Amino acid sequence: ARTDLMDIIEERTKGPVHLTYRAVGSSTGQKEFLGASNGNMALNHFGSGDIPMTQSRYDAVVAAGRSMVHVPFALGAIGVFHSVPTANLGGAPLDLTGCLLAKIFSRQITMWNDAEILALNPSLTYTGEIKVVHRVRGSSSTAGFTEYMEGACPAVWTLGTGSTIDW
Repeated sequence: ARTDLMDIIEERTKGPVHLTYRAVGSSTGQKEFLGASNGNMALNHFGSGDIPMTQSRYDAVVAAGRSMVHVPFALGAIGVFHSVPTANLGGAPLDLTGCLLAKIFSRQITMWNDAEILALNPSLTYTGEIKVVHRVRGSSSTAGFTEYMEGACPAVWTLGTGSTIDW
């Protein structure tokens, strides 16, 4: 899927340039920029992600005789979704704190009718199991989410932070 920004860059660049978008995640994009699977010959010349290049990857770019620049230009959002049926919400949105999310994603809370969830959501009538889904490959979303968990509830979130973690 092309973006308007990519069209603008192509139109305003003084030399020939072609941009494509691939939703592969920041870690994969960095590996492709490095050319880790290709003898350190870049598979792309431009990337965008929410996490900076690691020192070891940066060192590999330099060792391959190339240079790179980080240019901060955007902010992103990370969403947490649920599948509780609307009829079971009692006409109210589902309210979860950072600590509740930390307990859910670290599997300390596994049922929707847990007393801590019901304390914030008294009209919730759903009693099913909470099924957690998350990224498994290196992802800036995982890095941002786990950093949020650690900052929001460090006493509960003990799984660490980073683009990949041991869930």
